[in-house]
Amino acid sequence: MPTGQPDQTYAQLRATYEKFTQDQDPFPLIQPETSHRLQELLEWLVEPMKEPGSPPAARVAALLAWIHWARWQHSRSRDGGVELDRAILVSHLLRDGQGAPAPLQPLVRLGQRAMQSEPPDLLLLQDYAGLLVGLAERHGCEGALAEGLRRLTQVLEQLSEDDPKWPSVAANLCAAVLVECELTGTSPHIDRALDVTRKALGGLDLPSGDLARVLNQFGRLLVTRHFEHPRLADLDEAIEIQTRASELEGVPTTIVRRVLTDLSHAWYLRHLQSGRRDDLDRVINVLSAVVPDRGELGTEFQPIAEVLASALGDRGRIRDSVRDPQRAVALRRRLTVERGRSHDHLELARMQGLLYERTGRSELLDESVHHYEKAKALAEADGISSPGALAGLAWSLHLRFERSGDVADRDGAIAAGRLSVASTPQSDGALGRRLAIFAAALTARATSTGSTPDLNDGLAVIERALALPDESDSDRAIQLFNKSALMGARYATGKDPEDIRSQITLCHEALDLLPDGHPKKGVYRANLVGAYLELHRSTDDTSALELALAAGDLALSEIPADHPRRGGVLSNQAVALTRSAEEEYDEAKLRNAVRLSTEALGLLPEGSPPDARLLVNRGSALYLCGRPEDRVLALQDWRSAALSEAAPPDVRMAAATGWGRLSGELGRWDEAVRAYTVAVDLLTSVAGLHLEREDQEHQLTNWSHVTSDAAATALEAGDPEKALELLEAGRCVQWNHQLRNAGELALLADKRPDLAAKAERVTAALGVMWFGTRESEDWRS
Repeated sequence: MPTGQPDQTYAQLRATYEKFTQDQDPFPLIQPETSHRLQELLEWLVEPMKEPGSPPAARVAALLAWIHWARWQHSRSRDGGVELDRAILVSHLLRDGQGAPAPLQPLVRLGQRAMQSEPPDLLLLQDYAGLLVGLAERHGCEGALAEGLRRLTQVLEQLSEDDPKWPSVAANLCAAVLVECELTGTSPHIDRALDVTRKALGGLDLPSGDLARVLNQFGRLLVTRHFEHPRLADLDEAIEIQTRASELEGVPTTIVRRVLTDLSHAWYLRHLQSGRRDDLDRVINVLSAVVPDRGELGTEFQPIAEVLASALGDRGRIRDSVRDPQRAVALRRRLTVERGRSHDHLELARMQGLLYERTGRSELLDESVHHYEKAKALAEADGISSPGALAGLAWSLHLRFERSGDVADRDGAIAAGRLSVASTPQSDGALGRRLAIFAAALTARATSTGSTPDLNDGLAVIERALALPDESDSDRAIQLFNKSALMGARYATGKDPEDIRSQITLCHEALDLLPDGHPKKGVYRANLVGAYLELHRSTDDTSALELALAAGDLALSEIPADHPRRGGVLSNQAVALTRSAEEEYDEAKLRNAVRLSTEALGLLPEGSPPDARLLVNRGSALYLCGRPEDRVLALQDWRSAALSEAAPPDVRMAAATGWGRLSGELGRWDEAVRAYTVAVDLLTSVAGLHLEREDQEHQLTNWSHVTSDAAATALEAGDPEKALELLEAGRCVQWNHQLRNAGELALLADKRPDLAAKAERVTAALGVMWFGTRESEDWRS
């Protein structure tokens, strides 16, 4: 029993409501103290004991009805349905609804008439229940819905199945349970509703439009049960029923459109569960005729476009096509413009990423990054974590790093991947995929920098992924490919042939998990080419060269001519042919390597700059061909690659040293000095400040000959001052890095600028870091 005085509470609420009627400001009505008083009076109203001096119950009920009605009309929260429920509840305490808000009076009168008769008037009770369910569907009134379901069940139980009214009541119960599922996410009545409706379908005598609506509602309820307990039988029955609804004649267009949309949704779900591609084709064929090609979609067509875009994206992945993802991107763009939700940006970004993988168009990758970032920001603004957007962002940044070599993208991919994994529950089925993306980003940095921490982190991430239960063969294959790549990175650091053998074994294990015809099998197989080449380099095993060439030929046979990754595979095979020709001179292999590299360059999107890696590889093959005209062409390729600011530093370094060496052989000493100046300048990028000291040393060791070769070339060109300049610049790289990062020197500069300046002068004079360079080659021989 509330402790407040009902008469006082009533007077306070009445004053609040009268003030609202005067100035129409709803703010006092929605204050916590008003809510407390409303609850107190409601409890008093339904309490059988009355206190002396209490206001008349009818006045209290009328006041509560009007206040809850006003609060519902001005509600901007999800609780608005609760306010309407309470307005209806207290209105029932008024005889014939007198004193209740006018729109509620017909509903109250109908309910009172139905229940006052003895026995209750079942037809009126069914109509009353229908009005309650309609309110619940429109306004989210769970109380009205519960009462409507109770009354429909009451009517159904009092009718025999032979009664001609029974089928229509059963159909209404199906509709009400469907509303409950959509409102609350589930229903304890779903099996009962399906059973009675299944019996009723044969006895319904309705116009075509109404029958189509009932059939479709039954199908939707079957699909809803499928979400709770996935069973193909429910989807099969839903498709059968909704197909029947779609074939009825004389059905209004709006109902036909809804039936086709729901039927397509059922087809799509059956495709997802069973893999039936004919269902996917049906979805696309039917909905393509429904969704307008141009103009705004509006709320009417947005759900249809959503299903169509998803189906197009899935078929694009299965068929490795371009047209379907293009159509999906166009639809996703329209949905994003009109709705702009985090989900819309996320799905658009995914489709753009897929289309990039099909076409190699860099602008799609940039747009994908933008929309992933937008999806993440919108989710965070709503206080929601978005591991899916973070994972997608990590993958797009990783792809962009592979394309441009921008270390900011690589590091951004690692940061996003780390956050994505951290915010994904262990039980989430997407965890394996997100771990794979994170591992791929770590692998990229470990491969390009030799970073030991990234290498160890990457292996730990992959072991965690491989330990996940219920991973599919294709997902496990991806993890094994990532692990094989990390073993290759570890070999690059430690030069242990066993790491290369492990890389090859893991790659073969992964390939065995992928079925023939898998769209990425050829791309993954191409990784074996580089691994076998490294095995040959470390062990002189000539059979490894033949295995590399065989793997490359098979990979090319598995990759379509227009596949955007074909260029990389062509490049790998060109390197293998060049290496084989180095072992035993074979001009035919070298010419083939030149041809494959040229073909790869031709696959680049129109207007994009040449890929520096491809230029380096073609230059190497041309150089070994040996003819003067071939060497001139090799010089041009190496020069272009070395001067390409968009290329990764290690690729530019390989090109610059080749350019310098060949220029010396051709007697172009000034050009050779220019080439080696580029190479020495690149040392600071190859061993960047972002690396740990051990990793900097590893990178500099790979290019330990550059500084002495550059100085020797400058001396040959007759420029000893330039030789000294190159020598000092090349041999002080890591020392200068240490000084830039030296916090002690910065602190000294704050206290004693004179001593800090002296230390810098001494350091510059001491630049004596030595990395064991090899003897310079004599370019005159």
